[in-house]
Amino acid sequence: MSRFFRSAQDSDSDSELSSSSGSELSDDGLQQRPAAASGNRFARAGFGSGSDSDDDVKRVMKTPKEKYTDETVALSSAVLKAVRADEWNTAATNVEKLKGVVKKLGGVLKGESLPSVYMRCLAKVEDCVVVEGRTKEQLSKLNAVDARAFNKLKQRMRDYTSPVAKQLAEYRANPTDSADDELPQAAAESDESDDEQAVPVPAARTARKAPAARKAPAAGSGSGSDDSYWDSDSEVSESSSESEDERRVGFARWLKKTPTKDEGTAKKSRKERSQRAAQASAAAAAAAAAGDEDEDDGFTAVGKGGKAVQKPAVTAESLNKNLRVIVDARGRKGTDKKETVRQLEALLGVAANPLQKCKVLLALVSAQFDGASSTPGTNYMPVEQWNRAQACLNELLATLEANSQITVSESAEVHLDDSDVKYVDEAIALNGSIVGLVERLDDEFGRSLQQIDPHTPDYISRMRDSVPLYATIVRAQHYFERCALKDSLCRAVVRRLEHLYYRTDQVNRQVEEAACGKTADAASSPEETIQKLCSSLYQNADPALRVRAMLMHVFNHALHKRYHVARDLLLMSHIQETAHLVDVSTQILYNRALAQLGLAAFRLGMIQEAFDHTADLISSGHQRELLAQGVSQQRTQQMSPADEQLMRQRQLPFHININLELLECVFLTSSMLIEIPYVASANTNPEARRTPISRGFRRMLDFNERQVFVGPPENTREHVMASAKALAAGDWVASRDYISAIKIWSLLPDCDDVKEMLARKIQIEALRTYLFTYSTQFEAVGLDDLAAMFDLPRPKVHALLARMVYHGELQASLDEVSGVLAFSRANFEASSRLQQTALALSSKANTFADFNERIFELKINGGQVPGDRQQAGFEQGSRGQGDRDSRPSYQRSGRDGQRNPGYGRRDGAPGGRGGRGGGRGGRGGSRGADRA
Repeated sequence: MSRFFRSAQDSDSDSELSSSSGSELSDDGLQQRPAAASGNRFARAGFGSGSDSDDDVKRVMKTPKEKYTDETVALSSAVLKAVRADEWNTAATNVEKLKGVVKKLGGVLKGESLPSVYMRCLAKVEDCVVVEGRTKEQLSKLNAVDARAFNKLKQRMRDYTSPVAKQLAEYRANPTDSADDELPQAAAESDESDDEQAVPVPAARTARKAPAARKAPAAGSGSGSDDSYWDSDSEVSESSSESEDERRVGFARWLKKTPTKDEGTAKKSRKERSQRAAQASAAAAAAAAAGDEDEDDGFTAVGKGGKAVQKPAVTAESLNKNLRVIVDARGRKGTDKKETVRQLEALLGVAANPLQKCKVLLALVSAQFDGASSTPGTNYMPVEQWNRAQACLNELLATLEANSQITVSESAEVHLDDSDVKYVDEAIALNGSIVGLVERLDDEFGRSLQQIDPHTPDYISRMRDSVPLYATIVRAQHYFERCALKDSLCRAVVRRLEHLYYRTDQVNRQVEEAACGKTADAASSPEETIQKLCSSLYQNADPALRVRAMLMHVFNHALHKRYHVARDLLLMSHIQETAHLVDVSTQILYNRALAQLGLAAFRLGMIQEAFDHTADLISSGHQRELLAQGVSQQRTQQMSPADEQLMRQRQLPFHININLELLECVFLTSSMLIEIPYVASANTNPEARRTPISRGFRRMLDFNERQVFVGPPENTREHVMASAKALAAGDWVASRDYISAIKIWSLLPDCDDVKEMLARKIQIEALRTYLFTYSTQFEAVGLDDLAAMFDLPRPKVHALLARMVYHGELQASLDEVSGVLAFSRANFEASSRLQQTALALSSKANTFADFNERIFELKINGGQVPGDRQQAGFEQGSRGQGDRDSRPSYQRSGRDGQRNPGYGRRDGAPGGRGGRGGGRGGRGGSRGADRA
């Protein structure tokens, strides 16, 4: 029968038949289709609900413990996979789900430990997010969603780890391999593919694994064929390849396939990884053989292709050869820096004599610093790695101290031959730079202090390493003195000074005793020690180091209130003339020395000197950048990210900083004591109002006076402004109280002495302000009255008034017999404030009238200034060669020249070619000028 006469039911049944048979063949291989499946689909629905469905689908009943455990394993695998792929949004979502599942699992376990795969997942996520972290550049490479998810996961990581902190710590202390067994097979394979280095495996497992056999079918399944033992992985690969070949039609199926760009790149990357893995496996085998040759733990290193790697014997005779290979590979692309450190540590264990030990230690310390530069998530060397590098450096110095015949210098030749196996006690020089290693160790310590939050216990813990580091520097200095290495000695002394100059003598004494013991350096006073170190640099160092030593010496003198010694040393060096030509770090040190000089002068009561030293720093508005204590965020500041990053790298550690609020308080207080009497002297000195001494302080004072409502002072600036207003009004008691209430004075070691000094200064300046303000209102004033008014001794008041009269600040005479200060007549002739204001207004009015008169004369004279310019214009006009640019604009237009042709006859205004001679009228003016 024709196919066109077939019913719809037949077609449906046929299609159902084909689909069902195809699915059954694909699912069950050679199994027969059940007989009930050949009927109608509606009939099949009735029959299919019986034994067939029970045979095809077997339901597995799981306990809540098994269910939640499987979910935990699956989610942990998904989290680790997302972390490897940098898919942080997926990782954060799965971690959040994992938290809920583990909470349910914990209720079911009833005190039992959680699966180790969960501990492994938390440990790896915490290492990637918290320990390693991501820099700004790395976060910028991610998309916005993943970057936000990364930061969110970093913030919530403590919530995930705190409930299982104890078990997580136990897992970190003893990580087990059972976590890998709990993962699905796909996750385990991905872990194995990520490992690029050879891993030691048991010797029995060196052979390639056989493919896993499929499970035998259950009884009654209707199949006893050998096909059930086929490997599932091979089936998947064959089916995928067949499906790919089926898409290629005709001869194309038999042609050679050209790899795509992505396939070529992947193939190349796999090849590179295999090569690096082979190299790393060989190196690991060499290191393992060097560490424990005689031990047989049943493990064999596996290289490329699963072949066992033969362990080369590393002995003292072959140490130089292996060391040469490691040193040559250093810095090359693809070299594992951590593996290099492990290899050198293994070589250190087989060193036969001090010479070989020194060679390996020199390479080992350098390799440890190389590994610090590639540490992800941090900008400084990890503390544990830094401690290992310091221990190796101390071991190297100890070896050199015990073997004086061995020296290390930068000018020595490279010595890596095998002659040191027959080591004898003869002088030998190794190529290396111990001072470079010391400087790098010091730089990494300072960089770590820059990155650690100073308000956390981690900063205090890190600061404890400063004394051992100082001891290492002192040890290196003594070695350079013994070997007479002049350049290295000067660099080491500068590093030692950088750890001493900003500390007080009490602290330096404790540091010297802890670092040097009872040696000669610790026996001398800290002041003598710094003087000795600076003197040696003044004599032997190059100019750059001498300048730094001098500035640190100035800072230390100023820190201990030896102001005059520090000032004379700074002035004799003439560094202020060339400070803008030195490097940035020296400029920062120069600014710090000036700031400390200002603080020392203020503590000694030298207000004018304190103002001079601090004015430039505070008035610039960039005191943070000038002192390398931060970056100011200003609206008008335009700084590129590279410059900002470079500026942040120059920041000094927190414990070295000078308190900027204290520095600003010193500047404002000094400005108040200088500026308020100067403003009050405007009655006799009109220049005082126009030219302020401190523009910044005057601006703040004017702004405070314009405020409608001024509440009680809260911060340092408001206290100083309130004190300044009280001082200007003559209320010295309120001014003193406002200044004494500032809490920042407690940072000074002599806080009480400073407050007493400020109280005396305020009394004296209040007296001077009073005399300047009311000198035009009194004929005479008694010295006893002034002493009682300002609570000053009479001799002090007498000396102050005599000095003011002598310097011409007051037009008065001091009558010692009657004890009065008699003001001269010039003070009475001086006008009051109201009269001064009226005189100023009249002066401005006269200036305005004079200006109008000049404009009017220019208008009536045709734009010519009377006098010499008019005569010069007449002479030029008589020659017919007018100056074009000397005339106003209306004379250059032809229309105005026609309207006013008589200017040439009147005042000799030139015509000529100026503006086409003022048009035709300009030429007529020229002829008129000639006739005149």
